Amino acid sequence: MREIASILITVFFSVFTALIFTPLVRRLKQIGIPGGLSVILVILLFTLIVLVLGVIVVRTAMQFGSQIPVYQAQLTEFMDSFTKYIPSYEGFSVQSILHSIVSITVSLMANIVNGIVNAGTTAGIVIVTAAFLLIDAANAPEKVDSEIGKQSELRLRLSKFSKKLVKFIVIRAEINLITGIAIAFLLFIGGIDYAILWGVLIFLLSYIPYIGLVIASIPPIMLALFKYGPLGALAVILIIVIVDALAENVLFPSLMGKGLQLSPAFLFLALLYWNFVFGLGGVLLSIPLTIVLKIILESFEETKWLARLMGPIEDAEYT
Repeated sequence: MREIASILITVFFSVFTALIFTPLVRRLKQIGIPGGLSVILVILLFTLIVLVLGVIVVRTAMQFGSQIPVYQAQLTEFMDSFTKYIPSYEGFSVQSILHSIVSITVSLMANIVNGIVNAGTTAGIVIVTAAFLLIDAANAPEKVDSEIGKQSELRLRLSKFSKKLVKFIVIRAEINLITGIAIAFLLFIGGIDYAILWGVLIFLLSYIPYIGLVIASIPPIMLALFKYGPLGALAVILIIVIVDALAENVLFPSLMGKGLQLSPAFLFLALLYWNFVFGLGGVLLSIPLTIVLKIILESFEETKWLARLMGPIEDAEYT
């Protein structure tokens, strides 16, 4: 998998994109729109969303990228004014440590901007691949029924697997979208520059467990620090923490239930593994890919105990 990571990562993004829009295709078919036309309409909608957001986000990212040296100077100045109140010791320089933090922060923001700007080609390939997958997905139930025939048990497992996977992918995307829109809206009201860019970044990086939101929060917190001082940065931190807590601890469990939750320890190990295999793309897809594995294990009696071990403590208890 690692050897062909560049191909697999595009395929996985395309598959999950197709899964997100498959319910919409089937809904259009249910109201009488032909399957082919349903797929075309959904792909046009997806392409329009990507193009509009792409233009806005790339343009904003480039503007922010051009201002990074200014922000670096402001952050360095702030750190210097802060270090004069901290005593220095021989062989230990607080100022050098803080300067290193500044360099890491600025480098991280620059890498984020470059990643967003360079994502255009991959997005185009994902759209085309997802379109072909949606064409097949529109007729998937008929294909499965004709191939499986009387094998009712296998058909039931496949049906259960696909429903769980689609449900998780759709709900995870909805939660991330709600979180990104809510935080972007509050940042916009607060006068934080490039609020739309940070909303999109939060939507994408929220797929990364634990550290994704932290990384996405660094730029708006820095901008709030420069504009309003420490209290402004603290306000942005509180906004992000409260919105994320409501989304993850209230909204997501109410929609998804506990059946597909993962234990923090296993999730962290999965994050390390998928990062090793696929790099940054694997980090973004670590939760969906691990959920796929858990659903597969849950689909067979012989491996259900492994799925329980992947879940929270209460899921590992046998009834």
